[in-house]
Amino acid sequence: MSESTVLSHFHKKQAWMASHVESAQFPTAESKEGLRLYRAAEAEPASTETSSGGATEGFTFYEVDCHPLMVRYAKTLAQKWPESERETIMEFLSQLSLTDLPTPDGMHVELYVAMQEGTPVATGMLLSSEESGGKVIGIYDVYGLTSDASNAIKQHLISLAGDGNVVSE
Repeated sequence: MSESTVLSHFHKKQAWMASHVESAQFPTAESKEGLRLYRAAEAEPASTETSSGGATEGFTFYEVDCHPLMVRYAKTLAQKWPESERETIMEFLSQLSLTDLPTPDGMHVELYVAMQEGTPVATGMLLSSEESGGKVIGIYDVYGLTSDASNAIKQHLISLAGDGNVVSE
C-alpha cells in the first residue's frame, strides 16, 4: 500500500474528527482546544499485521450506538491524556456523533468500548475509506486502562477488520 494512500485515509479520519467541532454552530473554546490536543497526540498510521493473537477473554465489546456508550467511550479515551487536559479532551470528545453529521461517501466509522466486569476499560475506532488503491481500514484511538485491556480491544478490532489494507496508529 502506498504512503499516499495511507495519508489520504488518515487525512479523512482527521477531517471527520475535526468536523464535529468545525461544523458546530457555536463551538466552545474548550472543544477547539480539545481538538488541538487530540491532533497533537495523533500518530500517522502504518500497515499493520492482521493476524489475530492475544487474549480477549474476560472482556465484552460494544459498538457505540447510543449516547450512554458514547459517554463511556469519551470518558475512557480521555484517560489517555494527563489529568490537567482531560476535561478539555472530554469537551471535544463529547462533540462526536455518529448520526448528527453525514459521513462522507466511501467512508464508514465505528467506535468500540471494551468492558470488564461492567466497567469501561478500553476504546478503539475502525474507520474505513475508499482510496485509489482500494478500501483501507484504519484502527485508531486504541486505548486501555491496562495493557491487557489495550491488547484485547486491538485484537477485537483486528478481527473485525479482516484481511486487506489495514493500518493502525
